[in-house]
Amino acid sequence: MLHATPTKKGAGLTLFGHMDDLEDLHETIHFLCRESGGGPDVHKHALSVAYEIRKAFEGQREVLESESGTQLGTRFVWPHIVFYTSYFRQLAAYRPTNKAHQSNLTRLEYCVESALVEYDPRVGAEVVSSYPLIGATNPHFLDGYVADVTYSYLYGGGSGKVRFRRLPALIRSMAQWSPEYREYAAMLEREAKKHGCTPRQLRDSREWPEIEW
Repeated sequence: MLHATPTKKGAGLTLFGHMDDLEDLHETIHFLCRESGGGPDVHKHALSVAYEIRKAFEGQREVLESESGTQLGTRFVWPHIVFYTSYFRQLAAYRPTNKAHQSNLTRLEYCVESALVEYDPRVGAEVVSSYPLIGATNPHFLDGYVADVTYSYLYGGGSGKVRFRRLPALIRSMAQWSPEYREYAAMLEREAKKHGCTPRQLRDSREWPEIEW
Protein backbone atom coordinates (compact mmCIF):
# COMPACT_ATOMS: atom_id res chain seq x y z
CA MET A 1 0.00 0.00 0.00
CA LEU A 2 1.23 3.49 -0.84
CA HIS A 3 0.81 6.44 1.49
CA ALA A 4 2.31 9.91 1.77
CA THR A 5 2.94 12.55 4.39
CA PRO A 6 3.68 16.23 3.83
CA THR A 7 7.17 17.31 4.83
CA LYS A 8 7.46 19.46 7.96
CA LYS A 9 8.49 22.70 6.24
CA GLY A 10 6.02 22.39 3.40
CA ALA A 11 8.47 21.73 0.57
CA GLY A 12 6.67 18.62 -0.59
CA LEU A 13 5.72 15.12 0.42
CA THR A 14 7.34 11.81 1.29
CA LEU A 15 5.86 8.87 -0.59
CA PHE A 16 6.09 5.52 1.21
CA GLY A 17 5.20 1.98 0.26
CA HIS A 18 6.24 -1.62 0.45
CA MET A 19 8.81 -2.66 -2.10
CA ASP A 20 6.35 -4.44 -4.41
CA ASP A 21 3.94 -1.47 -4.41
CA LEU A 22 6.73 0.91 -5.40
CA GLU A 23 7.96 -1.49 -8.07
CA ASP A 24 4.43 -1.68 -9.51
CA LEU A 25 4.16 2.12 -9.64
CA HIS A 26 7.60 2.31 -11.24
CA GLU A 27 6.52 -0.15 -13.95
CA THR A 28 3.33 1.81 -14.61
CA ILE A 29 5.22 5.08 -15.10
CA HIS A 30 7.65 3.45 -17.53
CA PHE A 31 4.75 1.91 -19.42
CA LEU A 32 3.02 5.28 -19.76
CA CYS A 33 6.21 7.05 -20.85
CA ARG A 34 7.12 4.44 -23.44
CA GLU A 35 6.58 5.92 -26.88
CA SER A 36 4.89 3.61 -29.36
CA GLY A 37 6.31 3.07 -32.84
CA GLY A 38 9.94 3.25 -31.76
CA GLY A 39 10.09 7.03 -32.08
CA PRO A 40 11.95 9.43 -29.79
CA ASP A 41 10.68 9.31 -26.24
CA VAL A 42 8.99 12.68 -25.81
CA HIS A 43 8.00 11.72 -22.26
CA LYS A 44 11.53 11.08 -21.02
CA HIS A 45 11.45 14.08 -18.66
CA ALA A 46 8.64 12.43 -16.67
CA LEU A 47 10.94 9.53 -15.78
CA SER A 48 12.50 11.68 -13.06
CA VAL A 49 9.60 10.46 -10.90
CA ALA A 50 10.29 6.83 -11.80
CA TYR A 51 13.96 7.36 -10.97
CA GLU A 52 13.17 8.49 -7.44
CA ILE A 53 10.74 5.64 -6.92
CA ARG A 54 13.39 3.16 -8.05
CA LYS A 55 15.86 4.68 -5.60
CA ALA A 56 13.18 4.25 -2.93
CA PHE A 57 12.53 0.54 -3.47
CA GLU A 58 16.27 -0.05 -3.70
CA GLY A 59 16.49 1.33 -0.15
CA GLN A 60 18.56 4.38 -1.08
CA ARG A 61 16.19 7.05 0.18
CA GLU A 62 13.82 6.91 3.19
CA VAL A 63 13.19 3.84 5.39
CA LEU A 64 10.23 3.58 7.78
CA GLU A 65 9.74 0.71 10.19
CA SER A 66 6.05 0.19 10.99
CA GLU A 67 3.71 -2.47 12.31
CA SER A 68 3.10 -3.63 8.75
CA GLY A 69 6.81 -4.07 8.12
CA THR A 70 9.54 -2.07 6.45
CA GLN A 71 8.31 0.69 4.17
CA LEU A 72 10.53 2.52 1.74
CA GLY A 73 10.08 6.04 0.48
CA THR A 74 11.36 9.12 -1.26
CA ARG A 75 10.58 12.84 -1.22
CA PHE A 76 9.17 15.05 -3.96
CA VAL A 77 8.78 18.83 -4.16
CA TRP A 78 5.15 19.89 -4.56
CA PRO A 79 5.10 21.45 -8.06
CA HIS A 80 7.11 18.55 -9.49
CA ILE A 81 4.97 15.71 -8.14
CA VAL A 82 1.66 17.54 -8.66
CA PHE A 83 2.43 18.25 -12.31
CA TYR A 84 3.55 14.72 -13.10
CA THR A 85 0.64 13.13 -11.27
CA SER A 86 -1.61 15.01 -13.69
CA TYR A 87 0.71 14.25 -16.62
CA PHE A 88 0.58 10.49 -16.02
CA ARG A 89 -3.22 10.54 -15.92
CA GLN A 90 -3.27 12.39 -19.24
CA LEU A 91 -0.90 9.85 -20.80
CA ALA A 92 -3.15 7.04 -19.59
CA ALA A 93 -5.98 8.42 -21.71
CA TYR A 94 -3.98 7.49 -24.83
CA ARG A 95 -2.65 4.10 -23.73
CA PRO A 96 -4.36 0.68 -23.48
CA THR A 97 -3.91 0.54 -19.72
CA ASN A 98 -4.95 -2.40 -17.56
CA LYS A 99 -6.55 -2.40 -14.11
CA ALA A 100 -3.17 -2.58 -12.38
CA HIS A 101 -2.01 0.58 -14.17
CA GLN A 102 -5.23 2.39 -13.29
CA SER A 103 -4.96 1.26 -9.67
CA ASN A 104 -1.41 2.58 -9.40
CA LEU A 105 -2.41 5.95 -10.85
CA THR A 106 -5.34 6.22 -8.46
CA ARG A 107 -3.09 5.39 -5.51
CA LEU A 108 -0.60 8.04 -6.54
CA GLU A 109 -3.36 10.62 -6.93
CA TYR A 110 -4.78 9.74 -3.54
CA CYS A 111 -1.36 10.07 -1.90
CA VAL A 112 -0.69 13.47 -3.44
CA GLU A 113 -4.15 14.86 -2.78
CA SER A 114 -4.42 13.62 0.80
CA ALA A 115 -0.95 14.99 1.67
CA LEU A 116 -1.86 18.39 0.19
CA VAL A 117 -5.00 18.62 2.29
CA GLU A 118 -3.24 17.28 5.37
CA TYR A 119 -0.69 20.09 5.25
CA ASP A 120 -3.27 22.83 4.80
CA PRO A 121 -6.94 21.93 4.21
CA ARG A 122 -7.95 25.16 2.45
CA VAL A 123 -4.88 25.67 0.24
CA GLY A 124 -4.53 21.94 -0.39
CA ALA A 125 -8.15 21.69 -1.54
CA GLU A 126 -7.58 24.60 -3.94
CA VAL A 127 -4.67 22.74 -5.53
CA VAL A 128 -6.66 19.50 -5.71
CA SER A 129 -9.45 21.27 -7.57
CA SER A 130 -7.16 22.94 -10.11
CA TYR A 131 -4.36 20.49 -10.92
CA PRO A 132 -5.98 17.61 -12.90
CA LEU A 133 -5.70 19.24 -16.35
CA ILE A 134 -2.30 20.91 -16.07
CA GLY A 135 -0.61 17.77 -17.42
CA ALA A 136 -2.52 17.99 -20.71
CA THR A 137 0.45 19.07 -22.81
CA ASN A 138 1.40 18.57 -26.44
CA PRO A 139 4.79 17.27 -27.72
CA HIS A 140 6.10 20.84 -27.97
CA PHE A 141 5.84 21.41 -24.22
CA LEU A 142 9.12 22.69 -22.76
CA ASP A 143 9.57 20.50 -19.72
CA GLY A 144 12.19 22.83 -18.25
CA TYR A 145 9.26 24.92 -17.07
CA VAL A 146 8.44 22.26 -14.46
CA ALA A 147 11.90 22.73 -12.98
CA ASP A 148 11.57 26.51 -13.25
CA VAL A 149 8.33 26.53 -11.26
CA THR A 150 9.77 24.08 -8.75
CA TYR A 151 12.77 26.37 -8.24
CA SER A 152 10.46 29.35 -7.79
CA TYR A 153 8.43 27.47 -5.20
CA LEU A 154 11.48 26.42 -3.20
CA TYR A 155 13.49 29.65 -3.31
CA GLY A 156 11.04 32.38 -4.30
CA GLY A 157 10.31 33.51 -0.77
CA GLY A 158 8.78 32.27 2.45
CA SER A 159 8.70 28.84 4.04
CA GLY A 160 6.17 26.56 5.62
CA LYS A 161 2.52 27.65 5.34
CA VAL A 162 3.56 31.03 3.90
CA ARG A 163 5.30 29.34 0.98
CA PHE A 164 2.51 26.79 0.62
CA ARG A 165 -0.01 29.59 0.04
CA ARG A 166 1.86 30.41 -3.19
CA LEU A 167 1.33 26.89 -4.50
CA PRO A 168 -2.15 27.19 -6.11
CA ALA A 169 -1.08 30.07 -8.37
CA LEU A 170 2.13 28.27 -9.32
CA ILE A 171 0.23 25.09 -10.14
CA ARG A 172 -2.23 26.95 -12.35
CA SER A 173 0.71 28.58 -14.16
CA MET A 174 2.00 25.15 -15.20
CA ALA A 175 -0.77 24.68 -17.74
CA GLN A 176 0.62 24.98 -21.25
CA TRP A 177 -1.99 27.60 -22.15
CA SER A 178 -1.21 29.85 -19.15
CA PRO A 179 0.27 33.33 -19.71
CA GLU A 180 3.22 32.39 -17.48
CA TYR A 181 4.13 29.36 -19.56
CA ARG A 182 3.76 31.27 -22.82
CA GLU A 183 6.07 33.98 -21.52
CA TYR A 184 8.61 31.34 -20.47
CA ALA A 185 8.44 29.65 -23.90
CA ALA A 186 8.88 32.96 -25.71
CA MET A 187 11.88 33.80 -23.54
CA LEU A 188 13.52 30.45 -24.33
CA GLU A 189 12.87 30.95 -28.04
CA ARG A 190 14.68 34.30 -27.92
CA GLU A 191 17.62 32.86 -25.98
CA ALA A 192 17.87 29.87 -28.31
CA LYS A 193 18.11 32.13 -31.35
CA LYS A 194 20.94 34.06 -29.69
CA HIS A 195 22.90 30.85 -29.10
CA GLY A 196 22.01 29.12 -32.36
CA CYS A 197 20.30 26.17 -30.72
CA THR A 198 16.84 24.89 -29.89
CA PRO A 199 15.00 25.85 -26.67
CA ARG A 200 15.38 22.28 -25.40
CA GLN A 201 19.17 22.52 -25.70
CA LEU A 202 19.38 25.43 -23.27
CA ARG A 203 20.48 24.54 -19.75
CA ASP A 204 19.59 26.20 -16.47
CA SER A 205 22.85 27.23 -14.82
CA ARG A 206 21.33 28.24 -11.48
CA GLU A 207 22.57 26.49 -8.37
CA TRP A 208 19.97 24.68 -6.29
CA PRO A 209 20.66 25.19 -2.56
CA GLU A 210 19.97 22.23 -0.30
CA ILE A 211 16.24 21.78 0.15
CA GLU A 212 14.83 22.43 3.61
CA TRP A 213 12.09 19.85 3.53
